[in-house]
Amino acid sequence: MIHVMASSVIPASVPSVWGLIRDFGTIGRWLPGVKSCVIEDNKPGDRVGAIRRLEMGDVGVIREQLLALSDVDHAVTFSIVESALPIRNYRSTISLLPITASDGTFIQWRGQFEAPVEHAASMEARMPTDIYQPAFDRLAEILASEATPL
Repeated sequence: MIHVMASSVIPASVPSVWGLIRDFGTIGRWLPGVKSCVIEDNKPGDRVGAIRRLEMGDVGVIREQLLALSDVDHAVTFSIVESALPIRNYRSTISLLPITASDGTFIQWRGQFEAPVEHAASMEARMPTDIYQPAFDRLAEILASEATPL
């Protein structure tokens, strides 16, 4: 099993960041590379078991299932159920913690998966740097723009 992780500090409160990531169907707003995202069967995006269908610009369609959502812990856990990526048994959790000194948010995205030996190193490097960190950067951009008065 390969374990990957990325973390960052977002200069916005936990409720502000949670408001963007809580709904499983809104990842297209803050994950770069998403062409479209829909929750299948018109289910709510905050119900465990929901499946989202992402159309990605570089890897085609990815289907992910919401496994856990905690408004108390500010955490969301999901798995990939279908993908063209050379991985299997992918599961990840995005969690938020308050930074009390600044009213900022510590965000962490942990993932684990299996990959064929010929793809293991590239996928292990790709997840944190090409997927997780750009998502954090985009979240920070969105929140900064929303905080800026017109």
